[in-house]
Amino acid sequence: MTAPLTPGDIIHGFAHGAFGRDHYHCVRIEAVGPDWIVARDPDRDDEGHPSFTSGRRSLELCQEARDKPCPNDAPCPLGNSRQPLTSWLTQGSRDLSIPDAHPDSKDQA
Repeated sequence: MTAPLTPGDIIHGFAHGAFGRDHYHCVRIEAVGPDWIVARDPDRDDEGHPSFTSGRRSLELCQEARDKPCPNDAPCPLGNSRQPLTSWLTQGSRDLSIPDAHPDSKDQA
């Protein structure tokens, strides 16, 4: 079974057209939903905008492109990218539930 797409995964090159016919560069997944992903290469000044795709077939194409070697360069330029500017990848495992009320505040009924 192929592993699910997760934030931090690199989708290589054209990705079999999953992002459209004019998409040729590698991107890193930044967000995932039930049947969609958003990915981009933050180091590209010319095309650093997010790429979006959705639907079962497109996501299967992205899984395939992720699991194959980079067709553009060896090694993939995103594999050696700079340190992240935010902690977005490390927050995925945090419990983001709503905290309890401040301990000093008490209902006075």
